[in-house]
This record gives sequence, C-alpha cells and structure tokens, in this order.
Amino acid sequence: MKLHELGYELPKNWREATISDVTSKVGSGATPRGGSSVYTNNGIPLVRSQNVLDNSFSNAGLAFLSDQSASSLKNVELRANDVLLNITGDSILRCCLLPDVMIGGRVNQHVAIIRASDAVIPLYLQKWLVQDWFKDFMLSHSAGATRKAITKGQILSFPIALPPLPEQRRIAGVLRALDNKIDLLNHQRTLCRKLGLAYTERLTRDSAKVPLEYYTRSISRGVTPKYYKNEEETPIHVLNQRCVRDGWVSLNSARLMLPRRREKKAAMAEFGDLLVNSTGQGTLGRVGCWSHQAPIYADSHMTIVKADPQRIYPILLPYLVFPLQSEIEQMAEGSTGQTELSPSNLGSLKVPFIRFEEQGTVAAQLLALEEMAHHCSIETRILAELRDTLLPELMSGRMRVDEAGRLVSEALDEEVADV
Repeated sequence: MKLHELGYELPKNWREATISDVTSKVGSGATPRGGSSVYTNNGIPLVRSQNVLDNSFSNAGLAFLSDQSASSLKNVELRANDVLLNITGDSILRCCLLPDVMIGGRVNQHVAIIRASDAVIPLYLQKWLVQDWFKDFMLSHSAGATRKAITKGQILSFPIALPPLPEQRRIAGVLRALDNKIDLLNHQRTLCRKLGLAYTERLTRDSAKVPLEYYTRSISRGVTPKYYKNEEETPIHVLNQRCVRDGWVSLNSARLMLPRRREKKAAMAEFGDLLVNSTGQGTLGRVGCWSHQAPIYADSHMTIVKADPQRIYPILLPYLVFPLQSEIEQMAEGSTGQTELSPSNLGSLKVPFIRFEEQGTVAAQLLALEEMAHHCSIETRILAELRDTLLPELMSGRMRVDEAGRLVSEALDEEVADV
C-alpha cells in the first residue's frame, strides 16, 4: 500500500520506500528447547516481549541463556542499533532501539529484529514504526482471529517516508535528546526506589514475620467499571493491571469510566496505598504504590491494600511487599490462564514485623524519596508528551527541525545534537 492511500502527503525532497528497501534483516527468534526450564540467572540475554516498551527497554523479567542454549539461536543474535518490534499478543507493535548492553543477546519468537541498512538511520526507522497512526495501519494488517500477530512478510511490505540522510539525522537527534533525558529521569527514579528498599532491608533484618493483614485496615478488589463511550457524563480514570510495571503505577494505560453513584472507598487507591495485580498468569503479583495525592479507582482485577496507621506508617507498607512478588505469585489459585489471587490469600502473606516506635525515621526517608521519584515521574510525563507531540510533526515534514530543536533545547536547557 502506498503512503498517499493512507492520507500521508510526501514532503518535497523526501522519497517513499518499503521496510524491505531499507533493512538488511527482519526476523524473529524462538524459545530454546526446554522452554523456561533452561533459563539461567546470568549468561546471554534472551529478549522477550515484556522487555520491549515503546521508546525504551525494560530489564524487568529479563531471561538469560547458557552459551549452549543460545547457540541454537545464533541467527537472531542482536547487534548494535537493532530495532526491536513486538509481533504478537497484547503488546504487539511496541517498539524500541536495542540498548548497547544487550548486544550479543537473542530474541524469542514474539520479538522481531529489524536491522537498518545504510539507507536509513536506525533511530529514524524506530520512530517511524512507533507513530500512533502507523501502528493503527500495521494493526489493521495483523493476522489471527484470537491472537494478534504480524508476519515478516507484512513488515517488509510496510511503507516508509525517507528524507535525505542529513535530515534523518537531525530529526533523530531532536527525538534522541528527549529520549535520553527521559531515560535519565527514569534511572533517577529507580535509584530512589532502590535506596528506599535498602533502608527498609536494614530496618527489617532478622525481624520476625507477621501476616500482611496485621498492618492493614482493608484488603479488597477494585470495581467493575462501566467504561466511557462518549456519553454526556464526564468520565474519570480507572487503573488496570497494565498500569503496574516495575513497582510503579502509571496512568498511561488507564481507561475512562463513568462516575459511580455510590462511592466505594475501599476500591479507590489513595496516596501510599499498595496496588497488587490479582488476575492472570504473567501479570499477577506485580505490585505498585499509588504516589499521587488525588485518589483513583482501580478495576476488579487489582487489589487495593490500605495500611492501618495505628500499626504502620502507610508509606512503609509497600516497601515491605515490593521484594515479595515471587511469593505473591505462588499464592495464586486456579488453572493456567485463569489464576486469581484472593484478598484473603494476600492477607496471609508473611512480611517483616517492625515495632511502630522504630518506623518513624525510615518512614520520613521513604516519603522524601517517593517525593523525588514523583517529581521525576511528572517531568518524564511532560517530556514524553512533548516528544509524542513533535513525533508526527517531524515525521510528516509539517514542522521544521530547527523549530522542533529550539523547543526541545528550551525544555531541556541544553543544545540538541544530530545523531
């Protein structure tokens, strides 16, 4: 399909090509014989779909292979500047550039390697693929009635608009500057959390254990939302399991629902509340802490844990639970794909006991760290919104790169360099 058929007007001096024209390799890997049983604690990284996010790479849940297991996937060895694209499942079409630390790794069958030729700057290619309108186009060509998927042949046939290489470098440079700052802020936020966990571990070393419910005033599932569908009423956000990742809660994947006539307090997350994904293999057990002052509803696939302030400083409770995700996963009941975590089972989770009079100093430190992390999150969201606003303008030629560069330089208070 040609770009003009998609409503895309090719700018002057740009040319149209296909992904096949600008790549030297497109291909996905496989799960090694033995599946997850051959995963190791270290070795050669195996990149899976959960590691590929839009515009960033996540180390959470990264698997590793021995040299012997990895040798069977030699044809999908990762190289510098490879573009990674999820090609199946709920995370289909998430796309990022390979970080250098993953060079030499492998991918499984759910992730495609797209290797740029000399005709395109790798970051420009990644930014082309991550555009919302282009994702909609690719998704409309996905195969499978019950499970979304795109094939190698489809990827190779997709169109791309190419400015001259110097222009590609300038576009990529503007967007890379924002990506780098966002990565730095995310790193700072992660350091805040790691430091908080270190403080908590030192406080709880050699502590006795008590059930989680000892520290709580309620452990309950969220609401079954009536999702917003352009009704006249003003909608509100509701959290779902996709909002919880790597210990953080984000509104990026939140949906809109109609307000409830009767407010169910226990189903609303308030500042410091613990949120636990409670349904389905792969997501069940993820935990996060709601760090916004404004309360928000969570849906019925999530459990909201509210601390009893007479027994524990609320900010401390999530830090007792963060390290226990694997234990939470083992508390699930039900068959594969239908697993559930009941509030009563979660309440029986064994956590360290800390005398109330010993909690104050660490709680104050945790509050300060969470505030710093929250500020990082706010700045990250602002910069991501700027990036996502500039992306379609730059990739369509509607905005001059000089103008976009000035906006980014003002936002970052630094000069922008070409890639």
